[in-house]
Amino acid sequence: MEPAATDPTGDALAAASSLVFLGTGCSGALPDARCLIQPSAPPCTVCSQALSLPPDRNPNYRCNTSLLIDYCHDDGTHMYILIDVGKTFREQVLRWFVHHKVPFIDSIILTHDHADAVLGLVDVWVVQSSNHRNDVDDQVPVFL
Repeated sequence: MEPAATDPTGDALAAASSLVFLGTGCSGALPDARCLIQPSAPPCTVCSQALSLPPDRNPNYRCNTSLLIDYCHDDGTHMYILIDVGKTFREQVLRWFVHHKVPFIDSIILTHDHADAVLGLVDVWVVQSSNHRNDVDDQVPVFL
């Protein structure tokens, strides 16, 4: 049985499709380490604030751009489609897959072949299930 979708408070919702923004940051993510370690100038406000609050309550702490499509079929089963798998994918899984109870992904769409979109592919095995619905080999299809 697929897990029920949850709202931000953790309450169960009726089965519905949704979009989960896993990351909305730039290719280097935020805070920008270069900004924080520059000896010639104090860090900018955005990077300073990104360190001052926990990531889940911080609009300036941003992972690489990525989107999860949670498509709910009429029978209540879910299909999970991931768009881009950047350098911060592991952190996105720990934060958002756990929060939204996403057990696996069905497919991946890559928008381009730069590090901010593909370097997280090394961690995709974490979201492959031994009971995955795709092929016998449990491989997640990747589309470029």
